Amino acid sequence: MAGQARSPLRWLRRNPAGFPAVGVGVGEIRPGRVNNEAMDPELCAWARDWSDRLGPAIERAVLAVAGQVPADDVAGVGIATDAGATSIVAFAHSRRHFDEMIAEDPEFAVDVKWHLGEWDLDIVGVQGIDDPLVPIRVEAEQAEQRFTGASADPLAVPGLRAFRRAVWDSISQALTDSVARGFFEQWPNAVRVFLPLDADVPGDDIARWNAALNDEVGTAEFREFLRIDTV
Repeated sequence: MAGQARSPLRWLRRNPAGFPAVGVGVGEIRPGRVNNEAMDPELCAWARDWSDRLGPAIERAVLAVAGQVPADDVAGVGIATDAGATSIVAFAHSRRHFDEMIAEDPEFAVDVKWHLGEWDLDIVGVQGIDDPLVPIRVEAEQAEQRFTGASADPLAVPGLRAFRRAVWDSISQALTDSVARGFFEQWPNAVRVFLPLDADVPGDDIARWNAALNDEVGTAEFREFLRIDTV
């Protein structure tokens, strides 16, 4: 990237629905590692059942958020979670806001384009509709308690990391399925993004979760955003 290097760890300027009132960023981007954790069969069964409701809820939420501006003026659509994976929120980016941010910080154009924390639209601005992801978040929170207990430390609770990865994998698959059905084609100028915000996960995992969401050029640029070698 031209200009001064900047970490993808950026703070949200707003408090979108579903997130606590604190700043969150992409988190520590690290080299990839092999995931040798075997998923509990009961967790697998829960994730499959939950995914049946996850995909339609994501599409309804993205439609509501992106619908705040004309389709041709949507520069990005996506889903973010918090580090715990249970706060799941839909975002969109208006072309007007994108252009304003680029004018302010042109050297950070890639960050502005791909980091949902810089985007301007979420469910808070949608009038007359309940967030379709609220029941999905409730189910995820209940499942977290069921499979991991009260601790938020993945080192103390071996199943916590597996639970979070099950959620993130499910979200990625839901978005991939939506791409295959042509759902995102209604926003022809929009990038598609999934980010676990403030989560200590390898950049290669984030790249894998996003691999099928954009074309080859977009995927390479997203890897640049993650500071992953594209050579």
